[in-house]
Amino acid sequence: MNISHSLSRAREHVFGQLVTSQSNSIAIQTAIYLLTYAARGFYAPFIALYLLSMGFTPTELGLLVGVSAAVRLVFTPWINAQADKRGAHRKLLGGMIGVTTAATLGVVGIGFKPWQALMYLARDTTDVPSAALMAQLSIIGRGQGVYGKVRAMGSLGWGIATISAGWFISIGGYALLMLLSGLLNLIVLPLLKIFPERTVERTERVEKPPKRHKAFWLLMAANLCFYIGMNALIVFLWAYYKDYLGADDAMVGLIAALMGLSEIPWMLVMNRIYKRVPVRLALMLGIAGQAMFFLALSMLTDSGFLAIGLSIARGLFYSFQNISLTLMVNQISHPVNAATNQAIAWVTVPGIAAVLMGPISGWMYDQGQARLLFMFSAGIALMGSLLLVIGRDWFRQAEERRLQAEAERAAALAVVVTE
Repeated sequence: MNISHSLSRAREHVFGQLVTSQSNSIAIQTAIYLLTYAARGFYAPFIALYLLSMGFTPTELGLLVGVSAAVRLVFTPWINAQADKRGAHRKLLGGMIGVTTAATLGVVGIGFKPWQALMYLARDTTDVPSAALMAQLSIIGRGQGVYGKVRAMGSLGWGIATISAGWFISIGGYALLMLLSGLLNLIVLPLLKIFPERTVERTERVEKPPKRHKAFWLLMAANLCFYIGMNALIVFLWAYYKDYLGADDAMVGLIAALMGLSEIPWMLVMNRIYKRVPVRLALMLGIAGQAMFFLALSMLTDSGFLAIGLSIARGLFYSFQNISLTLMVNQISHPVNAATNQAIAWVTVPGIAAVLMGPISGWMYDQGQARLLFMFSAGIALMGSLLLVIGRDWFRQAEERRLQAEAERAAALAVVVTE
């Protein structure tokens, strides 16, 4: 009787510790996303404005973006391959965030254009890949059901940072924002141990990666169209608001904040949306909706209520595209290829788009053709949405192949365990 009672209490104690551990893990991941995206909120909308204020021309800035993307195309596959061999994905994440931190702080350390360009390259080379790797580690550690909610906290961090940016600029200029961005990333570093050590188990890593289904490459073609369209916004959106729409730094911060905050409600309910809307359809709508956002931007005449309304409406479509791309890559990828495929989707493809469009975007902006640039961006992005429509059968076949592969692997592992 006493033994049975003791075992029962022990089980309750172990279960309670497990629940507490999982709750703490989710809370820490939430803090990580909040801080890293707040760091991006202080940096991303204002780095172009900062470099332009330091004497860079739009053409030079566009060229810098293209060079940065080319470096990522070489660096990211190589460093990920090293991490795959050693099963050291969490260490890689920490190293990349460490470089991001040092480069963000370094960009304001010396007012010398070649040095600032080097720091920009170092940060851009590591920040984008670290975001993709963090997403994959989050999905593996806590599952797809939690990812949307955790990622929503990233949008909250972005919103808090950007809405307060105008006040910080009034105190210390753009340089203060860069310093705050670096310090927030520095705080994150000791928290990264909450993530899994690697993206796949060691038994999975020794398997030969299978050939990718043609559906994956069609998805990447659609993704390339989207990021070719996105390139102009990534580099010149905030300069466009100031140069063409008359926004000041406070208005830029407000619009950037609204863009981030408007994503949160949708990200929190994405799991419910997916019960009614297939992931592929959500991705298609997300790309098409953002293309319409690009087109509407080209027609604005000021940064007033219409610009604010567009920024809020964009939140739905951004959430559809951002969360759905991550999940869709997982849906059509063999487990052994999933992490690499995420890197292709979030690093390689955007890098190719930046190499292709970075110098062109900079030249067009320099020639006073920003509105035409955004119209062109909208058209290319819409082509990506169309590719998702015509590839419906391929995507279904790829998902069926993944489910079959997972079943075969589970059966094989079960045989090994019984032996």
